[in-house]
Amino acid sequence: MHRVLLLLATLTGAGAPRVNATESQTSSDAQLSYNSIVTIMPTITSSYRSVRPTSKPRRKTKVLKADSPMLNYIFDSYATSNKHFHDKFKAPSFEGGLDSDTVIDADTGAKVLFDCRVTSLRDKMVSWLRVSENENLELLTLDLDRHTADLRYRVDLAGDNWRLELSDSNVQDSGIYCCHVSTHPPMLRRVQLTVHPPEIKMSKEAFLETGETLSLKCAILHLHPGEAAPLMYWFRGNTTVPLDEVRGGVLIETDHLTMTSHLQVAQLKMEDAGNYSCVLRTPLAMSATTRVHVLQGSSLAELQSGVKTSTAYSGLLLVSLLTVLCQTLRFLSPTIVR
Repeated sequence: MHRVLLLLATLTGAGAPRVNATESQTSSDAQLSYNSIVTIMPTITSSYRSVRPTSKPRRKTKVLKADSPMLNYIFDSYATSNKHFHDKFKAPSFEGGLDSDTVIDADTGAKVLFDCRVTSLRDKMVSWLRVSENENLELLTLDLDRHTADLRYRVDLAGDNWRLELSDSNVQDSGIYCCHVSTHPPMLRRVQLTVHPPEIKMSKEAFLETGETLSLKCAILHLHPGEAAPLMYWFRGNTTVPLDEVRGGVLIETDHLTMTSHLQVAQLKMEDAGNYSCVLRTPLAMSATTRVHVLQGSSLAELQSGVKTSTAYSGLLLVSLLTVLCQTLRFLSPTIVR
């Protein structure tokens, strides 16, 4: 475009009168060129205007700058190369906050999992600690390394979750576990673990008549069965031979998942009376005993009637004693006042 304007200026100056014939001829040639340029100027002008920006200026994004030119350069260079610039400088935090402690209930022998999700960890370190009974801290793991001689502990990292695993838990493992992040001040998330001791439940006494069917239930509570199936047996009296091998008409059903066992003895006889024991041998040794009474004919009804009569008599005797005591105190009170 500048060349066109310069050419126009030259041609405009060339329009002035000349002295010699050579200059006149040059002026005529220049005039022809000028006419040609004037003819194509509207096309060039229209083409040039079509690529010019619109009259409405583009809105500029406001960018906050620091006072230091070097910091501005670093900021601009990093921001353009990393769209998650602000996330890199976010402080570490626990997912879910620190509103309350986590409480875990576990059965003896079960595997316990402690979760600790930390976001924006960056260069900080995560460790698991256990608070002992005297409130001392025991270091269990540091990052992915185990720092305890107890091989039941191990740590695993899945995403942002630093998971501590405790296998084959027992009652002594109950206590407080802390997920620690090496910030300043340190970040701690507490987990309260309670491992329940195992127990065995069964009725203490049973009364039946001859010819009836004995039905007993034995349940093992708060004990994880593990991989091996539990071994549960039924015995009567002091014998060490299982009941189903001694007497016919015995049905034993054991559920290994719920660790419960049902005993049924059909067509009871007088000699079937005695102590019936439910014995667990693996994964640990436990037992419970029920006293079974086998009565003949209407003995059970007479026994129940006798129990009711004895209870009523005992209640009447207690009321009589209280009445006598009140009368004695009333008689002695005037004497005490004197």
